[in-house]
Amino acid sequence: MKPRVFDLTESHVKLLRQMYVGWDGCEYGAPAIDCKRPYGNSNVAEDVCEILGWPVDDEDGPTTAQCEAAETVHRETETALQIVLCTGMMRPGRYVRPSEYNSRNWQLAVEPPTRTGERTK
Repeated sequence: MKPRVFDLTESHVKLLRQMYVGWDGCEYGAPAIDCKRPYGNSNVAEDVCEILGWPVDDEDGPTTAQCEAAETVHRETETALQIVLCTGMMRPGRYVRPSEYNSRNWQLAVEPPTRTGERTK
């Protein structure tokens, strides 16, 4: 079976740190991210742009391209959260898991380069 690879970026970490977490009382209950307002407001694209520091026109809001990019990185937070919970780290880098079907086996494979271009140890 082919391993799964995911690049956890600083953008994913920034978004995860801004998520609104509450308690979902369904069945036994569990912590849950507010699905209507994951970052506090109902305009997710605008929130993502603000959190990530993307410039947005005050009158027109995010461009179509920004909305698409915001949706992509927002959807990727599902995998980003699995990695953070599995590894106990919010460290950007390349993560792998041996199986497509087990979300609990993520491991850091490669850390991103440091500012000087060298890899961290």
